[in-house]
Amino acid sequence: IRAQAGKELAEEMPKSKRAKVVSLTKVKKRPKEKKDDLIEDIRESCEKFSRVFLVSIENERNQFMQEVRKQLRPGKLVCTKNKVMQTALGTSPENECQDNIHKLSEMISGHCALLFTNQSPEEVEKIFAEYRPSDFARSGSNATGTVTLSRGTDALAALPHSIEAHLRQLGLPTVLKEGQIHLLGEHTVCTAGKELSADAAQVLKLLDIKQANFTLTVEAHWQKNGDFKDCSALED
Repeated sequence: IRAQAGKELAEEMPKSKRAKVVSLTKVKKRPKEKKDDLIEDIRESCEKFSRVFLVSIENERNQFMQEVRKQLRPGKLVCTKNKVMQTALGTSPENECQDNIHKLSEMISGHCALLFTNQSPEEVEKIFAEYRPSDFARSGSNATGTVTLSRGTDALAALPHSIEAHLRQLGLPTVLKEGQIHLLGEHTVCTAGKELSADAAQVLKLLDIKQANFTLTVEAHWQKNGDFKDCSALED
């Protein structure tokens, strides 16, 4: 009877979380462990490849980054937090991972990446020059050109009439007449060099006007013998 009662009591008691077995494959790495892995990966890449390029990035898009990575293989393009890249490379002669690479580390700022490769500067520059796809500009970026829509129906002729109310919400002076969208007056969507508003970015997308060019620019270059050059003196 006592054994039966003990069994029933054990079944009623909540199971201890400590006793739960968790598969190691499901355990997520802590942020510090991920950071340490990234630092180690960057240092190993410095050892593996003969050159390291500091590259600035404009108008980054995931699909563009994936494509340029394919073109740079077997090289490796690493884009992570600037502080992590600086820590990995070292910021002084005392803690740098390779001779003289701290000079490249000192130039890391803004939105940038590290390219590890055995390709020459000329080969890298050629890839970057030839791969500059365009995309729709996002709110907050600067307009690369002035877009002005003329009065009448021609400027918005490619758009369905059902979108007229939405265009008015975006700030366009429009009216729907006989199934056509009429612009009641000349309207400037954006001005070259000025920041795009959220509404302007939407209008440009509706008009299929792309003003964002994905570009990679070499800012500095380091190679295994300790030679360091900035982009203005980039010669192999």
